Amino acid sequence: MVKRLRLNDLPDELILKIFSMLPNFEESVATNLMSKQHEDPYKLVSDVTCEDDNEESLVTFMRFVYGSLLSDDDQILQRLHLKLVRNFSASEISPIFWVNRSVRKLRFDLSGGTLDLPSCLSTCTTLKSLILRDVRIDVVPVGFSLPSLKSLHLLSVDFSHRESIASLLRGCPDLEYLVLNQTSYDYWEFGEVRFCLLSLKSLHLLSARYYTGGSLTRLLQSCPVLEYLVVTQTTERFWNFWDIPPASCLSSIKSLHLTSVRVWNDESIATLLKGCAALEDLVIIRTEDDNVRIYNISVPTLKSLTINNTREKRLDDKENHGFWINAPALQTLNIKDTVSNFIMLEFMPEVTKANIQANCVRPENFIGSLTSIQHLSLCSRTSEVGKLCWPRNVQNVSSIFGYFRYILHLLTPYRSGSIFPYLEHLELCTCSPGWANLLSSILGDTPSLHSLKLKSHHSAPYNDPKNFWNEPAVVPKCLLTHLEIFEWRQYENTVQQRIVAAYILANATYLKIATFSTRSRGKYYRMVMKLRKLNRISKTCQLVFE
Repeated sequence: MVKRLRLNDLPDELILKIFSMLPNFEESVATNLMSKQHEDPYKLVSDVTCEDDNEESLVTFMRFVYGSLLSDDDQILQRLHLKLVRNFSASEISPIFWVNRSVRKLRFDLSGGTLDLPSCLSTCTTLKSLILRDVRIDVVPVGFSLPSLKSLHLLSVDFSHRESIASLLRGCPDLEYLVLNQTSYDYWEFGEVRFCLLSLKSLHLLSARYYTGGSLTRLLQSCPVLEYLVVTQTTERFWNFWDIPPASCLSSIKSLHLTSVRVWNDESIATLLKGCAALEDLVIIRTEDDNVRIYNISVPTLKSLTINNTREKRLDDKENHGFWINAPALQTLNIKDTVSNFIMLEFMPEVTKANIQANCVRPENFIGSLTSIQHLSLCSRTSEVGKLCWPRNVQNVSSIFGYFRYILHLLTPYRSGSIFPYLEHLELCTCSPGWANLLSSILGDTPSLHSLKLKSHHSAPYNDPKNFWNEPAVVPKCLLTHLEIFEWRQYENTVQQRIVAAYILANATYLKIATFSTRSRGKYYRMVMKLRKLNRISKTCQLVFE
């Protein structure tokens, strides 16, 4: 058998001559490494960064390059990050990958410089992730491909040639994850270069720029198995949707995230969601650039819904804005909304966990739609009845009857006769004037409540005599048979709070622990003294003060 010739078997003078042909040759580094190679062989590292404007980083990187050539170790390089200020040609960059063609993650940061894609990357069978940031690409070489690539991030990438981005994507047959962030693409770029991303499951369009209708549709048509779609817009110059893609482009999507959506009208959003026939997870984040007034979310397959609407309120906005939600299969609901003045929930019997923080009109009306709830967190700074406005998108008989049901809901805290047999964990904010009476109602309708937590997110609790606790006519079943944990955060020792605390401690037969904490350390000892004097029916209940 012929013995394999290694580079370090060659004379030092010849090795040095080979090293000198590499870009950024560092003779002192190479000489030092060669002199120690026989005594202390270079150990390859798995994570390498090179900054050509940082002398220390450059020396470390060249040491890695020379060590890779001298080493017999076939270790895979997990990550290679090239931060280059000067422009390098493909011929200058290529030797890096000939030295080590076993890289898994590769990243280029060029500060706006032009990148000539090295053709040798097409032979790199281990490359799984490629990130290009602040890069200009004039042309993608003919036949260029990344056969093993799974993840591609194009962050502020400028493709100067009309078909470059399409050519790049066409060379990624196994791509599963694609991010376009502040990178432009256009319908015409896909017109002449045909490609199909048969494996793409996750697509992120983050402030992506396109200038003609049909661009998004054409891109989605190229992704027949897409399951996860994120659309985010952070500038008013560009619209998320020039047009709404047909349902055939959306039928495989299971998770949809929309941030700062800009569309032609509210009906566009309803059409978009209707086309997502398999949608299970929906996240909506609203900002000051969002131009949707009322989201009509009618998705029969939806299982999880998250809404975040904490943008600054527009002072001149006198019309209704918010959400109309009809999702009968929903299981998890998270709403954080400090802006909307209209939120309507249709009956959702499958919801088991909900976290609702909202400032809208009577948000306690949500509770009647959540009869299967197991975990409920509810926060509202106001529960007063607001002005009834007719939403703009109410145009058909079904919506009209739904709105009349909404008006009827305003007359009671929640649907008369509602029972919550599965509710075990309740977290209620004491910010609103009517929190005590709402608590009284819920306790009477939750026979299996195991844990109760009261808190104040926003300000000192209300102490209006007109809103004092109305003691239930009959002690709630949950207090007599199930409640074991009682926690009160931001307890202020007001008259109303003491009345509520006294009632729970006096009737919670199986209570094991009651925890109280206060914002003011000056009130701490007075709080402890008052609470210790309260009667506790449970002989095993432990009082904890924080």
